[in-house]
Amino acid sequence: MSENRLCYGCMEVKGEQVVCPHCGYQDGTPYLPDYIAPGTMLRERYLIGVLLGHNGEGATYLAYDTVICCKVLIREYMPIGLCTRIKGKPIISVNYNNLAQYKALMAEYTELNKTLARMRNLSHINPTLDLFAENNTTYTVFEYTEGVKLLDFLKDNAGELSWNQAKKMFPPLFTTLSLVHNAGIVHRGISPETIYVTEKGNLQLSAFCISSVRTANTELKTELFPGYAAPEQYSASGRQGTWTDVYGICAVLYRILTGCMPTEAPSRLDNDNLCAPHELSGSIPVHVSRAIMDGLALNSDERTQTITELVTRLFEETEEETAQRTAVTPPPVPKYEPQPEPEYEDEEVYEDYEDYEDLKDGKSAVSAFDKVKVPMIIGILLITVILIVALVLAKVFRDSDSQVISQNSSTSSSLSDIVTVTTEAVTATKEYDSVMINVVGMDYKAKKADLAEWIELNCIAEEYSDEYPAGQIIWQSVKEGEDFKSGDTLDVKVSLGPSKVKVPEFKGVTLSAYIAEIEKIGIKNHTSTPAVNYNYATGAVIKTSVEPGETIDLTTDYKFVITYADNPAVTTTAPPAATTAPTAETTVAPPPASQPAQPGSNPGDGGQDLPGIEEAD
Repeated sequence: MSENRLCYGCMEVKGEQVVCPHCGYQDGTPYLPDYIAPGTMLRERYLIGVLLGHNGEGATYLAYDTVICCKVLIREYMPIGLCTRIKGKPIISVNYNNLAQYKALMAEYTELNKTLARMRNLSHINPTLDLFAENNTTYTVFEYTEGVKLLDFLKDNAGELSWNQAKKMFPPLFTTLSLVHNAGIVHRGISPETIYVTEKGNLQLSAFCISSVRTANTELKTELFPGYAAPEQYSASGRQGTWTDVYGICAVLYRILTGCMPTEAPSRLDNDNLCAPHELSGSIPVHVSRAIMDGLALNSDERTQTITELVTRLFEETEEETAQRTAVTPPPVPKYEPQPEPEYEDEEVYEDYEDYEDLKDGKSAVSAFDKVKVPMIIGILLITVILIVALVLAKVFRDSDSQVISQNSSTSSSLSDIVTVTTEAVTATKEYDSVMINVVGMDYKAKKADLAEWIELNCIAEEYSDEYPAGQIIWQSVKEGEDFKSGDTLDVKVSLGPSKVKVPEFKGVTLSAYIAEIEKIGIKNHTSTPAVNYNYATGAVIKTSVEPGETIDLTTDYKFVITYADNPAVTTTAPPAATTAPTAETTVAPPPASQPAQPGSNPGDGGQDLPGIEEAD
C-alpha cells in the first residue's frame, strides 16, 4: 500500500482525493509546530498522522505501521518546558539547563513502558507493541483499539449505569488494576476519560504516565482530572500509592452509579458535603455505597488501601441486606387447635433433629446449615477470586521472565513477537536513560552528525563488505533494543565496500577525475606515471596496468598504475638569416587530441614515436 494514499486524519485509504471521504481531514491542514508534522516517517516504519492529544509528559499520535499494515498509536516523550522541537524536523533539542532533568524523566518513562510491555497480554490495558529511541527521545507504540471513552458511553446510556450493569463490567478491570499495582505501577489518572469501552463491551485502561505529570507543583505541566484526582495529588509532598488509584476508581463508580461527578478534592477539604451514593439513588445497595465512600476518604490513611480490599467490600453484602433482599411476606397462619399428641413407644425417633424440644413445642427450627449458608457462599466466592488473581499473576510474570523487548521490523514478525523484555533489562533500566536504535546500514558520517547531541559514534575498524556500500555502518557494539546511557560512545565498524571491484573505463577522463572514481570504489593502492603522447590531451589517462572491466581483489597486494599524458610544448629554431640578426625561436603547438595518429605512432607506448613537426619558415 502506498503511504501517500493514506489519510493522516484516520489512516484509511483516500486515494488522490484532497479531502478524506471517511473523516473529512484535508491535506495541508495546519498542525502545531511543537509536535511532529503529519506524514513524517519514524524508524523507517511508522507513518505519523494527526496529533490526538498531549500533556506535560508528551504527545500521542495516530500512526500507521507500514510493516504489518495496520493503525497504531505512538506516544512520544516530549516534556514541553524542558525541550523544544527543531523547526521543520522531528528532532528534539533539550534545553541545556534542563538536560539532567530531561534524562531522568525519560528514564522513568522508559522503565514505565517496559514494565507495561511485560504485561501486554492483559486484555484490559492498551497493549504495548514497540519501544524505540530516535530523534533524541523515546517512542512507545500501542495497539489501536476501536472503542469510545467511558464518558461518551455514559452519554449514550442515559448518563449512568445500574449496579447490576457495573458489577458485570468492572471485575475484569479490577483484576487488571490489581496486577498492575503488584508490578509497582500506579496510574494516578483513572477517570471516565482514560477508561475506554471496546466494541466487545470490555473496559480498557489507557493513558499511563510518569508520576510528575499527575502531581501538582512539579517541573512538568500537571494533568489532573477534577473530581477523580485524590487529595494527595494536589501536593508534591503528598504520599501516593495504590490508595491513590482506589480514590480514582471509586470516583468513577460514584459517577456512573449516580450520574454526578464527585466534588473536587480541594473543595472537599474545605467543606466535605459529598452525599453517599445510596442517598442519591435508592437502587444502589447500601454496602456498595459505603465501600465507595470509604474509597473516597480524604485522609489516605483512613481510605481503602488496595483494589483487593475494595472488591471485597463491593461484593460482600451485610446479613441485614441479605435478609431484606430475600425477605417474603409469610402466608397467613391458621388458627391453632390443639391436637392429641401421638404416642411413641420410643422417643429416640427425635434424635435425628437437633432442636427436639422446639419441635415438641411446635416451634420452627432453623438448621445450622441455614445459619452459615450465606457466609459460606461469600467465602467461597472470595477464595475463588483470590485464586484466579494469583493464577493470572503467576502466569503473567512466568511468561514475562523469558521475554525481551524486540524491535525487529521484519515483515515476518507477528504482533506477539514485536516487543519482549527480560527481567535483567528492566532491572538495569535505572542505570540508563535510552534504548539503543539500529544504525547498521546507515551512512556513518551522516549519522555521526545527526546523533551528536545524543551519543558519540566511534569507528573502530573499516572492513570490506559485499552487503553494505562503502561508508555505511556494518556493526554496532550495543545491539538494537538494549539499554543505553545518553552521551556514551557507541563503537561501530564501517564498510569499505566490496573486496572485488571492476576497473572503470578511462576513455576521455582526466587523471584527477579517474583517481577520484577508483578511490570511490576502493582502489587506493595506485600510482600514476606521466608519458608524452600528443594523441591525448595533457592530463588525460592513456592506459592502466589492469584493463578496464577486469577485476581487482582489494584484499591482495595489488598495484595499480595509471599512465597519463604529460605533453611539453615543442620548440624549433628558425634558420639563420643573411644578416647577423639574432636567431628567433618559434613555438609550435602540438596537434589537437582528436587528431588521428600518424603512421609509426602508438598511443599506448608512452609517446616514443612522435608525429612529424614542420619547422617555421
